[in-house]
Amino acid sequence: MPRFTREQVRRRQLVAGGLVLCLVLVLGGCTAVLIGALRGGGGAATEPEPFQADDAAMTAPVTPPDAPARAQLPDGVELAEDEIMGLDVSAHQREIDWSQVAADGYGFAYIKATEGTGFTDSRFAENWDGARAAGVTPGAYHYFTLCSPGADQAADFLAAAPPDDSALPPALDLEFDGACQQRPEAADAQAEIDAFTAAVEEEWGRRLVIYSSSEWREHYGLPVTDSRPDWLFSETSRPDRADWSVW
Repeated sequence: MPRFTREQVRRRQLVAGGLVLCLVLVLGGCTAVLIGALRGGGGAATEPEPFQADDAAMTAPVTPPDAPARAQLPDGVELAEDEIMGLDVSAHQREIDWSQVAADGYGFAYIKATEGTGFTDSRFAENWDGARAAGVTPGAYHYFTLCSPGADQAADFLAAAPPDDSALPPALDLEFDGACQQRPEAADAQAEIDAFTAAVEEEWGRRLVIYSSSEWREHYGLPVTDSRPDWLFSETSRPDRADWSVW
């Protein structure tokens, strides 16, 4: 069975009925700032049109001033005008009442799609469709492992979560928890991450959002975020750094 650190457990626990993590997203940070250049290419006339990321197509409902979701914010924290609230969910949350999520004022959800290679979250499609039907903007995330090639992980992620112009940019989760115990050299680990990000960003036409645990940052650093938006964790207050896109 996968093992989870205290940070990860807190990050995955929640709210309405039980087990989801509240997130705050900066609208500017996850629309224009997260949209990369349009994917180029053309090809033969018989090939499908290449996917093109459209900033205007990607929106998320704002969190109303009286939304019950706001009660989940840490004491003393208020939403800025360009911020909205959402959830981080996976099969660990079991069945989710997405209509209630929307009614509570959550505007988006990052949903676990895949982990390593050969594993797709058992509720990914259900959660994706449920969020979309309720008017909650979905985003997919991949839990990276160091036990399989980054290119293979990207192929599995793209099979589960192909480009969707109305979704949030994909997110990459870098942690040490789970079944993989390998700790390759930093250069080798980064090469596999680079292979993943290159493949997914090429298909989606958007830069990935990067979440990392404190253990990962202490061991490997985080060069992958030099040109990509950060998803930061902070339990009781805003993150110390101001340049986050998801908290």
